[in-house]
Amino acid sequence: MSDPVILLAPSDLRPTEAVCPDQVRAVIALMIAEQAWTQPICVERTTLAILDGHHRHAAALQLGLARVPVRAFDYAEVELASWRADWKPTREDVLRRARTGALYPAKTTRHTFAPSVATALPLQRLI
Repeated sequence: MSDPVILLAPSDLRPTEAVCPDQVRAVIALMIAEQAWTQPICVERTTLAILDGHHRHAAALQLGLARVPVRAFDYAEVELASWRADWKPTREDVLRRARTGALYPAKTTRHTFAPSVATALPLQRLI
């Protein structure tokens, strides 16, 4: 079961995948246009490994945000697959990559979560 949305420093979160710079720029443009953060970053509860939201995380770092909305999950309750036919990630390898910084290529892992209600937070609240 996931916790409610909490606010954490983006520097505390541990990426597991590389990002596409064009997608990060698109996320930044959308955030600035809406002046809001609309989707929390999903992380593994104990390690803060990013499971979903790498581009949002990179955007937060580039924007210099002090905190970001996060949902923390028990990894046993999250479905793991891959967007790439040639990769078969495991939970252990995802967490190892978060610890070591040896990132998967962008859009390798695909995590599926229980549905949640999106809530927009004003960017001003995250500075």
